[in-house]
Amino acid sequence: MLQRDIVSWTSIIVGTAQHGLAEEALSLYDQMLSTGLKPNEVTFVGLIYACSHVGLVSKGRYFFNSMIKDYGMSPSLQHCTCLLDLLSRSGHLEEAENLIKTMPFKPDEATWAALLSACNHHRNTDIGIRVADHLLSLTPEDPSTFILLSNTYASAAMWESVSKVRRLMVDMEIRREPSYSCIVLGKESKLFLAGETSHPEKDEIFGLLKELDAEMKRRCYIPDTSSVLHDLEQQEKERHLFWLSERLAVAYGLLKGIPGTVLHIVKNLRVCGDCHTYCFKVH
Repeated sequence: MLQRDIVSWTSIIVGTAQHGLAEEALSLYDQMLSTGLKPNEVTFVGLIYACSHVGLVSKGRYFFNSMIKDYGMSPSLQHCTCLLDLLSRSGHLEEAENLIKTMPFKPDEATWAALLSACNHHRNTDIGIRVADHLLSLTPEDPSTFILLSNTYASAAMWESVSKVRRLMVDMEIRREPSYSCIVLGKESKLFLAGETSHPEKDEIFGLLKELDAEMKRRCYIPDTSSVLHDLEQQEKERHLFWLSERLAVAYGLLKGIPGTVLHIVKNLRVCGDCHTYCFKVH
């Protein structure tokens, strides 16, 4: 281009940010400033967004404050949301909570739910429960919010609160999507549900799982039951892990696959931390 204006500079900055190229986006910003151009509101959205995806917390704070102090702009909801995402992803949860309470916009259900999800990810129970209580008081409508609330209270062993959320789910006819894993071997695909016992080859699968479990324990494997969000004794939680769908799929793949074949397993929900460890050790 013979002449680059603020629109063209901002477009390329936002584009690189959206593709996770944070360093390129920040470098383009510096190049833009060297030409004498001043950023606009959209430029700062792109810059803070870029920082969010690579965890550049100090840079993100700098751009947010620079927008206000150096250029006299008032942060929009989008600016606040981008900064909130940056702080949440990076584990700065107290700062994120303070931002959501003090920003000049009323945070909606999705905004509070995003913060709660970050609390769960970083295992910050204190802030998580505080956010969950507030979110529940808003009378949420999104089904995924109820599941998030239920998981938060269950991880803190607050079973009365779990029951309250689940009663609300029943009243609103919200059903939780069942967990399943799918494995593809050649032209054949098999789907396994958690706890499935009706598979025609269940005995072979169960036998291999027992062998794998025994071998894992010889390798000092300790089951991580933190993801079992039910009021159960430790032994029952470990039994629950034993029948997870991804483990069934792995066992089936080992039984039916050609030795040395890479197993491709897809799960419809997030894989728990214990199954990550399990699959790594089995490998």
